[in-house]
Amino acid sequence: MRLVEPGNDAICSYCSRQVKFAARVHPRQVIVNVYEDGTWKRIEHFHEECYSEAGEPFGPAVDPRHAP
Repeated sequence: MRLVEPGNDAICSYCSRQVKFAARVHPRQVIVNVYEDGTWKRIEHFHEECYSEAGEPFGPAVDPRHAP
């Protein structure tokens, strides 16, 4: 889970809308590295709320500021 950076052009894998920067609200996004059979395949982006609404399809999101 990270803050959305200015100029971000990622599309949310859940709702298909752009993950946009907004200075006043500081939205966060979930970025997922997807592996299949131990091999990296792709990156998926989600709005924070979309990831939750989707049932956290790749497990709980980790905020790197609070990671062990």
